[in-house]
Amino acid sequence: MPPRVELVTAAPETLAGIPAWRFEAHGACALFLGRGAPARDAALPAGILPAGVAPAWLRQVHSARVLDTVAGACGEGDALVTGQRGLAATVASADCVPVLISTPGAVGAVHAGWRGVAAGIVPAALARMSAHGGLERGIAWVGPAIGACCYEVGEEVAARVVEAAGAETRREGRGARPHLDLAHAVAVQLAAAGIERIVCLGLCTRCRPEWLWSHRRDGEGCGRNLSMIWRGPG
Repeated sequence: MPPRVELVTAAPETLAGIPAWRFEAHGACALFLGRGAPARDAALPAGILPAGVAPAWLRQVHSARVLDTVAGACGEGDALVTGQRGLAATVASADCVPVLISTPGAVGAVHAGWRGVAAGIVPAALARMSAHGGLERGIAWVGPAIGACCYEVGEEVAARVVEAAGAETRREGRGARPHLDLAHAVAVQLAAAGIERIVCLGLCTRCRPEWLWSHRRDGEGCGRNLSMIWRGPG
């Protein structure tokens, strides 16, 4: 059975001059920042994070490695998980899928490209989160990523993702090469792990140059969209 996904295609608000989408659940705030977001390790503009909340980030390597969150640089991996308040788990993306997850006991931020999907970064992050009181009433927000409309890949890549997340992740394009729906692949893995509510911000990064960075569209010099989740200190 395909996962049940709530699709959101709303235009962003503007936060510190940056396109932004905000969601809340379990006392956690999930924030997606688009074009104009600073580098993950740079100072954030005033108004992005509330007082008493410090950002935390990774050196992302397209892996299945999950790290516990501390303020500042956390090391090499592709997911951050914390049960502590006052830490904003942060991932950067330009076409890969950013996933922000909240359960009653923890929050997590995941960077999932095709390699991460194939390696199981989403299930690995959820396994770490389950140690903080389980996944009951969990909610995941799947952020902007390159859509199946634009994500043309080779047969080997398509086969790896299909093996990890099912045949429906593969779509036929206009040419001979397959396309992939990475957001759907992530949703499949979230649902299989027991996440009850999945909200997908259904915006293709390549199709929305006014709001979002895309590596496929902008090339090596493009910036990065940021995705952050935290619980306040109070």
